[in-house]
Parts: sequence; C-alpha cells; structure tokens
Amino acid sequence: MPIEKVSPEALLTLVRDTALLAPIPEPELLAILKACGQLVLQPGEALCREGEEGHAMFVVLSGHLVVSRDGKQVAVGSPGDCFGEMALIESRERAATLKALDDTVVLEIPETVFWEHIAPNPASLMALLRIFSDRSRHDLESLAADNIKLQAYAEQVETANRELVAIRRQLEDKNRLLERLSALDTLTGIANRRRFDDVLRQEWKRAARDGSCLSLLFCDIDHFKKFNDTYGHQAGDDCLVRVAQAMEDTLNRPADLAARYGGEEFVGLLVDTDAEGARLLAERVRARVEELEIEHAPSDVAAVLTVSLGAAAVVPTVGLRPEDLVSLADKALYAAKQRGRNRVVLSDTQPGEPSAPGAG
Repeated sequence: MPIEKVSPEALLTLVRDTALLAPIPEPELLAILKACGQLVLQPGEALCREGEEGHAMFVVLSGHLVVSRDGKQVAVGSPGDCFGEMALIESRERAATLKALDDTVVLEIPETVFWEHIAPNPASLMALLRIFSDRSRHDLESLAADNIKLQAYAEQVETANRELVAIRRQLEDKNRLLERLSALDTLTGIANRRRFDDVLRQEWKRAARDGSCLSLLFCDIDHFKKFNDTYGHQAGDDCLVRVAQAMEDTLNRPADLAARYGGEEFVGLLVDTDAEGARLLAERVRARVEELEIEHAPSDVAAVLTVSLGAAAVVPTVGLRPEDLVSLADKALYAAKQRGRNRVVLSDTQPGEPSAPGAG
C-alpha cells in the first residue's frame, strides 16, 4: 500500500512539534507550509547525495532517514529532525547522503522560503544553534568513541607487530639452525660433504685472489670393513664419531675445516698452509687417532684403530680447479695405503703432472 502525504491539518500539528518551526507564528507558518512541498520516499530511495548542490532543507514528517558520509552510516533521522540547512547557510555542497530507511515523508523547504521566513526569526535561529550544538556534541562523542576504538586497534596492531617480530626472530633462528644442521653430518656432527664442497669453492677463490697456498688432507680409516664385521655397526658408528672428533680437535684453527667425505673417509681443508704444514697436521691427526687406542684385532696394521692420510697443497692459478686439489690428495691417500697404511703421504706433484712412483 503506497504511503500518503500528510494532510494539511496533521502537517500543521507535526511542524509545531519541531524545534525549528515551532517558534514561528501560525500565520507565517501557514505561509511557509503553503510554499513547501512534501516528498514521499520508498525504502532505500535517496533524498539527496553527498557533494550535490543544496537548494532546499528538509524536515522529517514520518519514517526515518539514514545519514551517511563517505559510504559510512553516521546517524538516523526521526520525525521532527531537520537536515540540509548547512548547505543553505554556507552555500556549499551537501556534506552527507540522505536515504529513506523505511516509507518516509519529508517536508522540502526551498532556499527562498528559508531565507524569507526562518532565517530572520531569532527563535528559529536559536533552535538552529541548539541543533548545531547537539550535532557537534554528538560528533565529538562519536569522535571520542572512534578515538578509543582507534587506540584499542593501535594497541592490537602493536601487540600483533610484537608477536610478528617474535615469530620472525624464531623463524630466523630456526632457519639458521636448519642451515647449520643441513651443513653437518648427522652421525659425527662435523661438516658434511655438501659443506666441504661449498667451503672449498670459497677458499679456492680467496686463495686465487690472494696468491696463497691451500692444502687438503684425505683421511681413511684402515680396514674399517673388518672393524664393522668384527665389532658390529654400532661400534663402527662410535668409531666414526671418535675419529671425526679427533680430526676436528686437531684442525682447530678457525678457518680450517674437518668434514666427513663419505663412509669412513674424512677430509681436512687447510687455508694459508703450505705442503710441509699440511704434512705436519696430517701426522698429528694420524697420531691422535692411534692414541685413542680403539681395539682393532682383525687389522694387519696394528692392534688398535689407525688411519692413512694423503696431503696435497697448491696455489690456485688460472687453469686449475678445486677438483685438482682433491685429486692430488686422493692419489696421495692411495699411495699411503699402498705403502702399508697408518702413515701420511704428501703429494709431490702438481695438477696435470704424472704421479710420482709409488704415489698411486
């Protein structure tokens, strides 16, 4: 059923209850109503929009108007409330959008009527001042409430940021731990083959740039298969751990690296170390393992566990590769095994040269 406009008799009664029009004498009030029109709005229908030019003000006669700014609802107007007067007073665009919440009837007061009958009336102006004051108070209360909400949100954001920083630090710590673990041999706890390959490339470039000597030790446990077969794999694992620790303890300079190369083979990378220095360190590793006095009855070398080592040293130059150093040390290790094991052999050749007799 369509909503009807307010009858003249009911209209006069309604406007007398509005703060803005109540002070106006009845004859003048009747003249105002005669010059004004009623607008009937369906739910959701816009009366005016934010940013439009305003040439009239409105008084809600029945129903309700939703007031919104920037798409956000800020108030709801009820019968007797007036809207749009600021656009007339300040001669500027409307500051809000008005839409009907339900079936709504409003009184439209043209700009000319406002200036002719309402603006000159001191009581009406006082009523306008009270309306402005109430709105300002409401706006301040809304602003204070929004400020409290904003402070609470800021605290939530700060708390979330602190938690995020803590989580990020934990993640960084775990990533660093994961990176360290990925570079370690899971059994022995020393560097693994991947870590050795990375460090070898880095130190090779540095030595090539500085013109310094880079040395490598290749270490192999003598007759390790016989040891495993005799004492079991758990004893074999314990043996690998102790040999790895002995090698790492011996190569204790910060830049040196002890790593498990694979199986029962270990490597030692020695920076700024010449051939004689590499030989001396290899001999210390050999003696340190022998001093562990790990029983090795099936060995035909000694009654205790022993190791054989090959050592090599080069100054990286154009045409040489890290693999050349590995090859030299590996060949020297082979020579140590051929000569009876439990010994150190130093490579006396350079990459590309034929191996010396007995050196593999």
